[in-house]
Amino acid sequence: MFENVEQYFIDLLNRSDDQKLSYSIVSFLALTSDIVLPVPSSIVMYTNGFVLGGIQGASLSLLSVMIGSLFGYYLGRFTSLGFKSKNDQNADDILKKYGPVAILVSRGIPILSESICIVCGYNKMNLKSYFLLNFIGYVPVCLLYAYCGSIGYDKNSFLISFASSLLIVALFLFVGKKYLKSV
Repeated sequence: MFENVEQYFIDLLNRSDDQKLSYSIVSFLALTSDIVLPVPSSIVMYTNGFVLGGIQGASLSLLSVMIGSLFGYYLGRFTSLGFKSKNDQNADDILKKYGPVAILVSRGIPILSESICIVCGYNKMNLKSYFLLNFIGYVPVCLLYAYCGSIGYDKNSFLISFASSLLIVALFLFVGKKYLKSV
């Protein structure tokens, strides 16, 4: 039953070679809108690698999620204008203490990464630090998904890439905890 559906999508993706620009625009829009819409970003990043190849797929994914994270930051910043209360100081203190680690660790975790983008803007985290931490956190995730997508039809490659992204998150968490202890 699912073989026909799977074959349909494989054929559709194989035909996308003729329409890489159109595919890239749709992928870009999907990943940048992930900040406010429920987009399965890991699947889109994986498909970017499948359709565009490892380097181009990772580059498109990285550009898209970075722009989306800036959109989320400014969305949070805009919503904080005049609405912050004194209780928000606790959230700001937590963000100052754990914000860098939270950004690094959450880049591969759906929903949480988008939420943290908005919280960072809301609490007016330094934009340069925010951007750099997002970049460092997203690079391995984008490369991993695009690479696994580029190796093609191996049925286990998505699971491997997803498991690897969780390992990257665990690595960032481990390094982050060590960093926080030394501060």
